[in-house]
Amino acid sequence: MTTFDQALLQIINDKQSGSVAILQQLIRGVLSYLIRETDTSKSLNTLKDRLPLMRGALGHFAVVGHFLSKFETAITNILIEGKSEDHLFDIVNEYDNRWKMANTQVANAAGKCLDCNNKTILLHSNSSVISSFFYNLQKTNAKVKIIQTESRPENEGRYQAEILADLGFSVTFIIDAAAGFMMDKVDMVLSGADQIHKNYFVNKIGTATIAMFCKHKNIPFHVLADSRKIVHTSANPESLYNIKKPAKDIWKINHDLIHPVNYYFEAIPTASVSSFITENKAYTTGEL
Repeated sequence: MTTFDQALLQIINDKQSGSVAILQQLIRGVLSYLIRETDTSKSLNTLKDRLPLMRGALGHFAVVGHFLSKFETAITNILIEGKSEDHLFDIVNEYDNRWKMANTQVANAAGKCLDCNNKTILLHSNSSVISSFFYNLQKTNAKVKIIQTESRPENEGRYQAEILADLGFSVTFIIDAAAGFMMDKVDMVLSGADQIHKNYFVNKIGTATIAMFCKHKNIPFHVLADSRKIVHTSANPESLYNIKKPAKDIWKINHDLIHPVNYYFEAIPTASVSSFITENKAYTTGEL
């Protein structure tokens, strides 16, 4: 197993991080491997051979798919032209520099659009762009209360709650099923996204229920995501049923008549969203 394989396995098994953080880990792994591996032919072919695995395990994240498309093209061209791995390192590094401030840029754009002072905000799952938004918000001394779901089954909401509490925000931590019960106390919901399509966006399981409550109670629901996540190709939300995590994460006891299924992502209708805020602009559903 190569050093890159070890890094890739760790990334694939990361159940806490959002898609942008996953991509950042992947880029770090690629760059580190290119620095350590002195055999140019071996390193390029190893990375090319791992592309199907990367796509299969991580390609459902739009930002990862965006990177892998450019990454595959670069490897193919370099192998055809006989260039060194240094050229690939430069391309990956250039991509990283182009997008590494995306979360900050989205957070800055959201700060101009959203008035959060004296508001109670509901959050679900864990998203690095949401953390960036509250990092900016903390600097304004805005008085904000947060309600954070635990985000089962891996409870990554706990990780986000700790980040936000360390920034000085008051965080009410709840189980996922209590989101509807708490909705009358909520002024707005902020969410990340893994993919954004014309009629739906993809996020952690449980987001759709929260979005439906917002629609029913006329509570603003805003999605923060960089523009790479807006996918213009055709997609089938039914394919999300094929993305499953280990069943043992939700049920560890074997029983012939109990069949646990651990879905991680779901499609949420864009009609339930007040705005999609990217680094470029805030979109309404009709503008996607």
